Amino acid sequence: MGALEEVIRGGSASALWISSLPLTSLRIALTSESPDAARELIAAHSRRFLDICQIKVNVSGAPPEAGVGCVVCHNEASFVDVAAYLSVMWPYVDRAAGADLYAVCPFMRTATRKAAIELVPRGNRSGTERLIEKAVKAVESGERMGWGGEGRISGQDGVARFKVGASLVAIRSQAPIIPLMIYGGHRLLPLGSIRARPGEIHIHFGTPILTKGLDDTDARELADKTQAATAEMYAQFREQCGHAGT
Repeated sequence: MGALEEVIRGGSASALWISSLPLTSLRIALTSESPDAARELIAAHSRRFLDICQIKVNVSGAPPEAGVGCVVCHNEASFVDVAAYLSVMWPYVDRAAGADLYAVCPFMRTATRKAAIELVPRGNRSGTERLIEKAVKAVESGERMGWGGEGRISGQDGVARFKVGASLVAIRSQAPIIPLMIYGGHRLLPLGSIRARPGEIHIHFGTPILTKGLDDTDARELADKTQAATAEMYAQFREQCGHAGT
């Protein structure tokens, strides 16, 4: 019955997350008077999903200090990685970027705006450039910007190729980019599955990578360097959790 219970648990958690998301978004749009208030509702929504799945989140490493502008760039292999991020990251980032895909949910654009979450328009270069420039100004003012390096949920047991968006923000603001590794989602609730295995998601802050003196022509190299650092941490955590070679 173990596998069946895990399917029922994951299926019910996913159904509840999807069905209640419009209501959570509406509540944020109507009641949240600050980004912190909006984010707490987002975090609570994500925690409910994780609790039903019996998944805990562990944060380690040295997070960036408040008031020191930087870009925190992460990977995500499964939707449960996204839920883990949304449940715990708000003390460590002041603004975040997410896929414009979430805007299909009713009231989501207003909700994300109140939570200081920028929606990245896919396939719209001018729109993406405007968002990057807005993020640059935020980082220059001392905000910590959270950004998904892969630009999507990868669905693989590892770190996919990072896009250059986070690197451009870091370079143009001359702020450090901090690799943030998320490990565990692919094993606990793989993309495309509803079987939720109990366990733990690990979120680890890596060593900041400095950008002083870099320009836009260095963005690809910086993205590759950030990806490599994240992949190295991912491999280390896979080994520490006893999953190497499995």
